[in-house]
Amino acid sequence: MTAHAGSMNREKTIACALALLATTVACSPAMCAEEKIALCHAGLIKLASFAEHLKLLRRFKARGYDIDELREAQREGGPEFFSSQIIVQEQQSGSGTFDLRMFHGLSEPKYYRNVTAWDCQAADFPIVYFIGFRVRKIQNGTIFVSREKDIVNVISLNALDPGLDKYIKVQLFESAKVLCPDIAAGCDQRIFYNRE
Repeated sequence: MTAHAGSMNREKTIACALALLATTVACSPAMCAEEKIALCHAGLIKLASFAEHLKLLRRFKARGYDIDELREAQREGGPEFFSSQIIVQEQQSGSGTFDLRMFHGLSEPKYYRNVTAWDCQAADFPIVYFIGFRVRKIQNGTIFVSREKDIVNVISLNALDPGLDKYIKVQLFESAKVLCPDIAAGCDQRIFYNRE
């Protein structure tokens, strides 16, 4: 098998797995508190390096991005910081979305491919972007994710926590490791977190 064919097979496997998330999660008696994942976008992304990202932000100095604070957060967060992101976007906004995507490196990645079309509507907000994570299930006020490099999942929080005041936790799937004690307030320092 060629490297190109292997890459295509990997992408097809990931695409199929992500497409399954768009379906309704069945509620068996053993998991009756499990909720539907309101996935409104899925994609595959290869972010630029953190150094390349900082160069890009410097070109947009007038936008007021705090590059020194971002560099310090990355230093404290470690090597996974930039590739592990959780971003809460409270409301739909053209300029707000532009700044969010620019600041987080989503505007000019090395590679991006839609797995599902963007289907986040105004009624879906607040939404949350998971970059480097795949949403596996939502149960008892906890969003369970697995680390998967180069994955983007965007889900609606509207049905789960429309006012961002219910202390929704993010936890690694099949692990006790909590990434965000409250998705509305912040995450582990190894994750590039933002609430816009």
